[in-house]
Amino acid sequence: MRGRVLILIGAIILLGVVLVALLMFRQDDGGTDAVSTQAVGDLAQINDEGTPVPVAQIEPMVDIVIAVQDLPRGLKIPEDGVSLQPWPERALPEEGSYFTNTSDVVGMIARTDLFRGAPVLRRQLVEDLRDIAATGSDAAAMLEPGTRAVSVPLDLSGIGSVAYGIQDGDYVDVILSFLFIDVDEEFQTRLPNNISIITTLETGELVIGAPRQGRQEPSPLSPQGVLISPSEQSQRPRLVTQMTVENAFVLHVGHFPAGGEFIGSTPTALPVAAPPEAAGEETTTNTTPQPTATAYTPSIITLGVSPQDALVLTWAVDSQIPITLALRPAGDLSTSPTQSVTLQYMIQNFNITQPDSLPFALEPPITSVRRFDLGTVFSFLTDSVTATDTTGQ
Repeated sequence: MRGRVLILIGAIILLGVVLVALLMFRQDDGGTDAVSTQAVGDLAQINDEGTPVPVAQIEPMVDIVIAVQDLPRGLKIPEDGVSLQPWPERALPEEGSYFTNTSDVVGMIARTDLFRGAPVLRRQLVEDLRDIAATGSDAAAMLEPGTRAVSVPLDLSGIGSVAYGIQDGDYVDVILSFLFIDVDEEFQTRLPNNISIITTLETGELVIGAPRQGRQEPSPLSPQGVLISPSEQSQRPRLVTQMTVENAFVLHVGHFPAGGEFIGSTPTALPVAAPPEAAGEETTTNTTPQPTATAYTPSIITLGVSPQDALVLTWAVDSQIPITLALRPAGDLSTSPTQSVTLQYMIQNFNITQPDSLPFALEPPITSVRRFDLGTVFSFLTDSVTATDTTGQ
């Protein structure tokens, strides 16, 4: 009886040992799988003690050509302007658009500005300077979407351009002044029309008299009436001034330089040749007159406006209507409805009183007020003024 108990106890102990061994085996097997997965997934390494150690993942890199200095448009790429640099494969530009050899880039011409540290792309380079024109002008790059560029003339006085105070990047309003006259609706000619009296001779022949300007009206002075003629050669036009185009963007003041590149450029002074020496005079040092700087007087301005306003400005130029540009405050793009200004508007809104007719007057007679004569020619080079009449009489 006692022997059977001992055998039963030994079997239980043996079974426990077997179970413990199986559990330990399964744990070892799971750890090995974990280490293997870790090694494959995270590129882990196993140290001498058998513990997995994670390491940084290695990212594939590709050597491509980059700019190592700022290269402006139109520059022939120098050898020291580019270099090879490793670039992450996942961040590479479009396949075939970059270079992997600096010899393919050196000697090419920059079609656009290349910035230091940026990859050099094939579309940014050309072999001929004439191909740079395909990028367009600086003016086109500055125009806002949906606008058009139109150039209008400036008068030499500076009155219509805020005394030449308008600069590139400003915003202006366009003021137009119109002169209206009465015309014959059918002839479309200035009134009054010429009138010719038709008479019938005793022979029955019709005779057309000499044309006279005026209009025929009945009068007790004559059964045939009278012919009222104007006292002046032509009728006086009626002036109307109105704000037309608002928020016009000043693209450029003056003529554009050759090539259309004007952003950030500094005008180069033209060389002034020394005057020839008089015959018989000896050449001496330090006697050449130094050229003096002259004021720049632009005669044209380019505005960025809507397509419809481009037509308005073109019509005004073709109609030879005086154009005045009003400078707007910086950042102010609001619109303000305005009312056309006429003589009647001035009298009503400013309480202008018409003078009475008096039995006396001033001598000499006042026939005109002081005004600036737009026909006056200013010579800005010599500060002299040439005019046929500066008194306003």
